[in-house]
Amino acid sequence: MKPTILITAPQHYSSRLEASFKRYQDQVSIVHIPMVQSTIATNNKQMQELCTHLHEYDFVVCLSRKAIDAMHYYGHNHDDLTQTQFLAIGKDNDYLQDKLGVTPPFIAEESSPLGIAQALEARGFTKGCRIVALSPAFVDLEEPQTVPVFIKRLKELNIDVQRIDAYVNMASELSERKKAYDLIIDQQISTVVFTSGSEVVAFKEGLEEVYGTDADSVLELIDVACMGPYTAAQAKLIGLKVDKIPTKFHSFDDLTAYLIASKP
Repeated sequence: MKPTILITAPQHYSSRLEASFKRYQDQVSIVHIPMVQSTIATNNKQMQELCTHLHEYDFVVCLSRKAIDAMHYYGHNHDDLTQTQFLAIGKDNDYLQDKLGVTPPFIAEESSPLGIAQALEARGFTKGCRIVALSPAFVDLEEPQTVPVFIKRLKELNIDVQRIDAYVNMASELSERKKAYDLIIDQQISTVVFTSGSEVVAFKEGLEEVYGTDADSVLELIDVACMGPYTAAQAKLIGLKVDKIPTKFHSFDDLTAYLIASKP
């Protein structure tokens, strides 16, 4: 019987992750239950104002694919878009070019927000550099450490950074998350895969709400995999065990290849 992998990514990411697993469909089965829903507000005054002041920034950093979608939603009619230097993470740079029609001035070697900070420092973009970071707001969901740590690092480099909440992350309905927990308890899942800190937090918060002090025991018989060290760090921070972390995490192809190679 093929092992079954549970993926918890939001809908706008999961289609790419599922496509990456297709080449291994004879070896594993995939179940998708998103832990997080991401939405773009239609009247975000910060984003509207940003689009009229793009020329004031050296870089606009899109910290997720949804941030790129938000930039497109608010900025696609602005001529300044192609005159602005945008940065993104990993394969999101391809999406940046497709969606906004802009080419990033460089791509960080490490696919993470801190990778962008390292690349900025290496190129001398520190004191006096003006950056706006497009990130999610969190509604009824504790914010993971990813963005705050990134902002803190930029400030340590004396970069003038402004954070704008370009879209909203919220946990999926508890009834939806419980479907994932039920599959795990029924031993129908061999591995659960988290691709972001938001998924980790939503999963753990729901788990504790449903099972209370018995929450940790739910994961005893399965593997927990995280896409890269930062998602893994968030999982460990809030008390989830982590069994698998790929050393290469530039793309979903890296992640799926690692999971297939490491499956029982």
